[in-house]
Amino acid sequence: MAPDRLKSAARCALALAAGVCGWGATLAPQGIEQALVPWDKAAHFIAFYGLTLAMFAAFPERRRFDLALAAVLVGCGIEVVQQFTGRDAGLGDVAADAAGAMAVVAPVWLERLRAPPRRERRRMRSAARAARPAATPT
Repeated sequence: MAPDRLKSAARCALALAAGVCGWGATLAPQGIEQALVPWDKAAHFIAFYGLTLAMFAAFPERRRFDLALAAVLVGCGIEVVQQFTGRDAGLGDVAADAAGAMAVVAPVWLERLRAPPRRERRRMRSAARAARPAATPT
């Protein structure tokens, strides 16, 4: 599949997932997520982990942290809207949303921590190869 088609498919999947999550968070009867996941915070974590992954696939040219921050802000917005729909809203839900979004970003950050030492080792190997005397035929 062409990269543009992959991005389009990912954006459609993201829109569908965001719609389902938005419906589940604001309009669905309270406690419906317990049919799938018995603990409310785990449902928030899983939902925002999935949404953040979908955002990464849908917008590969965007910075990862910005996408994760956008997911957290959406989670905050959902909690505000829940107050007006008669559902419970809480900081624990926002924390679970943020943990789900940041769980996607954490491996990227850890890989970046490893990158400078890897680059340094490559540079040192190149310098060592360049410093070796050339083999002379005898």
